[in-house]
Amino acid sequence: MKPGSDLFIPPTGSDKITFSFAIANPYEENGDKKGEPKFKAYARFTTDSSATTPSWKAGDLTQLSKNSETNPPDKASMSGSMSISSSDKPGDKWQLQVIQTAATATAPSVTDEAAWKDAAKAAFEVKAATRVNGASVSPNPITLKSGKEVDVFVAFELEKAGDEKVTDVRLESKSYDDYFSLGTGLETDGKSYHDSAAFDYSTSTGSWQLKITVTRGSKTYSFVKGFEVRKTGSSKATSKVKMTASPTKVKKGKTTKLSGKVYRGSAAWKKKIMKLYFKKKGSSKWSFVGYVGSNSSGKFSKTVKPKYTGYWRLAATGTSSTYGSYSNYKLVTVK
Repeated sequence: MKPGSDLFIPPTGSDKITFSFAIANPYEENGDKKGEPKFKAYARFTTDSSATTPSWKAGDLTQLSKNSETNPPDKASMSGSMSISSSDKPGDKWQLQVIQTAATATAPSVTDEAAWKDAAKAAFEVKAATRVNGASVSPNPITLKSGKEVDVFVAFELEKAGDEKVTDVRLESKSYDDYFSLGTGLETDGKSYHDSAAFDYSTSTGSWQLKITVTRGSKTYSFVKGFEVRKTGSSKATSKVKMTASPTKVKKGKTTKLSGKVYRGSAAWKKKIMKLYFKKKGSSKWSFVGYVGSNSSGKFSKTVKPKYTGYWRLAATGTSSTYGSYSNYKLVTVK
């Protein structure tokens, strides 16, 4: 009986630590009760077994159900979990206790020491939570000016207590499908992070957030830091094109679909005709391919048959009342 490996405090909220164990001769073997469980099991745990009076919490267990086999097995596995929260303290004094009672017995109180005197015990360590410290976006607020780019700098430190990895860092609008992807590599000290992005006048305004995604074992956590984007200078509406490609890897002669949505300001840009461009990987030249139009919801879709590995993008040309913009690039690999 032992909980899983790499146990740690969740950075926020709550989580579960699972465990399992086996019971010998678990089922009635004869008569009308054949196959019915002989026993129930109960679990309790504490974060500090060295305390003079440990504080115990009840664990959750899934009890055995009736076994309908002709010859019920002489051993059965049981599983359970312990609730853990961000307010719990890490340490190596955690302890799990499990007892076995008759199937008809009343569940014991976690504070009834006499009931737990013969419990099976397992000590285990729970490590500290993953933390992101000092997350910052500068400048904040970001003020966009027509015809100029604003360099936006991002910094934070990852406080490790296990095998944490930064798997995604992005600056994203809370209201629109607008974001900037940043790198995921830490500096040589293994904890510091610095990167930047260039915001231009077509960037959506309003509430944004820095979102840092970290994985640790099989668990994934996100840490966020809010900031604001504002705009000065022009009454012209901005535009934005967001595009995806699916699939991004195709065999020669097969197709991929370019789709997404075009915006004028914060609303859909209806019936907008855009220009589609392609750039072969390794080349610096964009070639005009054709036109793509949006529907009444601003959505568009175009199926293409790439001959070469390269990048695709769309251009929404400007008007007297709206600034033009390019979509994000999408790489499609031809195998």
